[in-house]
Amino acid sequence: MTGITQDWLDAFTAHIVADDNLRALSALERRSTGHAGTPKAEDKRAATAAVVRACGGRPEALAHWARWFAEQPAATAKELAAMLLVHSYPHHQQEALGLLRALCDDAHWEVREWGGSAAGELLDGCFEEVYPEVERWARDASQFVRRAVCLAVRGATNRRKPERCQPLFRLAEPLLPDRAEEVRRNLGPFAVGKLLEHYPDQTIEHVRRWAQSADEMVRWNAAMVFVSAAARAHTEAALEILSRLASDRRRLVWMAVGSALRNLVKRDPERVIPALRGWLADERRLPAALALRQTTVPER
Repeated sequence: MTGITQDWLDAFTAHIVADDNLRALSALERRSTGHAGTPKAEDKRAATAAVVRACGGRPEALAHWARWFAEQPAATAKELAAMLLVHSYPHHQQEALGLLRALCDDAHWEVREWGGSAAGELLDGCFEEVYPEVERWARDASQFVRRAVCLAVRGATNRRKPERCQPLFRLAEPLLPDRAEEVRRNLGPFAVGKLLEHYPDQTIEHVRRWAQSADEMVRWNAAMVFVSAAARAHTEAALEILSRLASDRRRLVWMAVGSALRNLVKRDPERVIPALRGWLADERRLPAALALRQTTVPER
């Protein structure tokens, strides 16, 4: 394992086998870096694999370790728990989902990241079983739990499973009017951007409909889909949809359109820049001017 010395991992594994909880955690925490305050991702993944191997054939032991790490105050323990819950889920499904929800709502941002990633992995691997719980999370009082829905949608998106497309949109769409910052940053430009990559035709169809909404947050999300890297393969459809949104005088909307246009200019300046110059003469001028001003535009 690159960057991982075997000594610490052997010690960690020995403590797991001996059921020595605190020493196992201490062995892992000694790998913490000064940057994040927790061990590197590769170390946490190695520790997860070690616990799974040590508990081989004993599902109750695996559930025990996932539960114990999830209930510790240390961020390192909770991050390890998030990964372990993906493995232990089949053996204590309801408890595992409850523990995972708590991790997605944790005060530590990195724990929330690992929790959301685990939610995506679980939804991907156990789609039918986990879907109803993630659907409930979309109505949770915590914006962090609602944000985890965005991460779960992204994690479960798979072009080889087209039957998931509409169910995933049913998870995402109730969050479109959500004004919470954590949800906004992870929905249109992140989760739906991944849907655009894997289900392009269906996504464009949905986004066209969102662009017709009167709700400014829904319209903001429609525009911000085109900030994603995947949008650069859909210049024509993007310009059509953004043209409709560009005349919206609400700052939240036209600023989002401007951000999306800057992304498209970088990919396809020959088509996008002439279109934007045309927009300068009408009610679409605000986002067009913003995009052109913040882009190096070649002389005519």
